[in-house]
Amino acid sequence: MRVDTYKVMHWMNVRKVTAAQVAEASGVEPERFAASLSGAGDDEWPDSMAAAVARTLVIEPEKLAASGRRDLTVITRTARELHDTRRPIQRDGIHFYNYYTMAAPPGAVAPVILDILCPADRVPALNNGHMEPAITVNLGPGDIHGRWGEELTGATWQVMRANRDDDTWIVGDSYVEPSFCPHSYSLASDAPARIVSYTGHSNLASLVEDVNDWAERPAQELVEWLGEGGEDGLTPYRLAVELLARRGHTTDSAAAALGMSAGKLAAALEEGSDGVLRELASVLGFDHRLLLRPERRHDSVGKTYRDVAECRRDARRFRGYRATSLACAPHLPDLTGLYLRVDGDAGEDLRELAETHYLVTGGEVTLHWTAADGSAASARLGADGTAWVAPFVAHRWTGDGALIKLGSGRHLSYLDLYELTNTYSAAATLRRARRDGRGWGYDS
Repeated sequence: MRVDTYKVMHWMNVRKVTAAQVAEASGVEPERFAASLSGAGDDEWPDSMAAAVARTLVIEPEKLAASGRRDLTVITRTARELHDTRRPIQRDGIHFYNYYTMAAPPGAVAPVILDILCPADRVPALNNGHMEPAITVNLGPGDIHGRWGEELTGATWQVMRANRDDDTWIVGDSYVEPSFCPHSYSLASDAPARIVSYTGHSNLASLVEDVNDWAERPAQELVEWLGEGGEDGLTPYRLAVELLARRGHTTDSAAAALGMSAGKLAAALEEGSDGVLRELASVLGFDHRLLLRPERRHDSVGKTYRDVAECRRDARRFRGYRATSLACAPHLPDLTGLYLRVDGDAGEDLRELAETHYLVTGGEVTLHWTAADGSAASARLGADGTAWVAPFVAHRWTGDGALIKLGSGRHLSYLDLYELTNTYSAAATLRRARRDGRGWGYDS
């Protein structure tokens, strides 16, 4: 098993045990275990040794496994390599889709391209949706029908149009969808069509994984609590009641601690009064931003749509490229997308806070980046070429072509950014935490 020794050290710190104690409890020779920990990161361990150490640390062996992403900066996949990933899908008694997978690291969520094969004279069978929110773009050349519900309405049955005008770098309509939104697609004419769909990282995934281990009654209590607010959901007042209760306060006692009436505090929670919320959070120790009402922008099934005309109106110069935004929504802040037009070598670096995926939709372009060893690297890609770029990796595009740029929340997510803005001495904390092999200092 390939083990990340930094993960081993982390769990030793969590369990407050020394290397000698782990070696003794695991039945591993102390010298051998110490030598294994001295390696810089990924190391091959016998499965029996990894299992014994995991048992000692009271975790599953998978929690010690290396990710396979060590020092990755950029991954590219040519059009031929993309086409080699083709998987035909049968649904509703017909050849419904072909799936293709874009470039991504091992084990990572990657955008997929779908050939839409359901004919125009047929209402496409719905899927069951998925936990990850998604951003989807019609790649054309034809229009498609999108379906998002059993009953066909203006919100659940809509034509996603392709762009057949001169500015074809703006390929087609796009939309973002929430978790578990049923969806399906069919052709809108005899013209062929494809989509790119990015089921991005779900910030709920770790919570759901944990809730799956809860007993049935507490899990149901959570769902009922979330549903008590009806259409208003988890309002600031309802959340404040729970945050205060964890700190041994009612709204009355919290108001008294601030020297105000309970009515004034209730009004401040309802109105989102910044000054009062900040004071309350500072005194009682929580993040006041949790009590600000979120912005939402979506239709009756939860999707947010953007057509070609909107993209065309929004087209702008950005760091030496032509750019316009794909569909986006404030309640899904990690899903981002751009159309990019590359024209020559004037494009500047596009270093990002989070991982980025690219699809070349036309022409021929070259991706330039800084490799892990600091050297300059490049790759030339034609239409259907794809690339994955890690966070904070300087990269740029040259040539003559068009791109779709997609991002989601696999670090840095907006939740990561919330945490970092709260972290005392964030730079020093991350500097110490990254590949930390020092431990707590109990070993001689």
